[in-house]
Amino acid sequence: MTELTGHYADVDGTRIYYEEVGDGPPFFCIHTAGACSIEYYEFLPLIAEQGYRAIAVDLPGHGKSYPVEWEPFRSMRDYSAFTWEIIQEVCDEDPVVMGCSIGGNMVTDMACHYSDDMRAALALEGAAHTPTFPDVNAYEHPHACPSWRDIMERAAEQSMYRPVSEEKVRETRWMHRYAPQEIATGDLECWVNHDVRDKLEDISCPFLLFKGEADYYVPDEIMESTIAEVSDEYGEFVVGEEMGHYPMFEDPEGLADISLEFLEENGIA
Repeated sequence: MTELTGHYADVDGTRIYYEEVGDGPPFFCIHTAGACSIEYYEFLPLIAEQGYRAIAVDLPGHGKSYPVEWEPFRSMRDYSAFTWEIIQEVCDEDPVVMGCSIGGNMVTDMACHYSDDMRAALALEGAAHTPTFPDVNAYEHPHACPSWRDIMERAAEQSMYRPVSEEKVRETRWMHRYAPQEIATGDLECWVNHDVRDKLEDISCPFLLFKGEADYYVPDEIMESTIAEVSDEYGEFVVGEEMGHYPMFEDPEGLADISLEFLEENGIA
């Protein structure tokens, strides 16, 4: 088991936790809704072996990170801007940034706003606009949805590629116990109000849009319409075989190969 090192950073007065392994250019990873950096524990060492400083953050209010002003984020633009501040605090040079699900939306937002300061953007299971859930506010208060944990965990494991081991199912469900109900609901609120369709033409760094073939959260047409608006010079769309909504956990080796091949093709080291 490769040892990951945990650290805290103070970002505008908020205590933020992240883990890292390796030396080299920063490769910064962002987790899914209601989870934490533990999703990347198998993926980080694979990236570090290829000469990167591999980093995974606990977003505010998740895992060991405190929430900003003790409240969830409700706007993806605000969420992304704060996470970019984390990246600037933690990374000593321009990073490769990867994110999955809400992290994929966040990376797409970052590529639209901060391309000049990014080596590359790898957006997994996200898009420019994802209005895929009905009103999520009803889930926020425990008295309104006492079965929230079961809903969140079942939704997570059902979006994985099948067949999948019972061990992976248990572990995936456990990964979604690292954020309070109101924080996870805030994540989903940011997911549904995310919209950078009018900014995609501003992407000017290598941009990989990735979808696991079994993931039903992000319909193909949403992802195809996203990549269609990114310059051919920068954008590429890849579908991962035998992967679902959590490729960095379901098949870390396969995702690492796809990611590193993309970076190599774009002259990034």
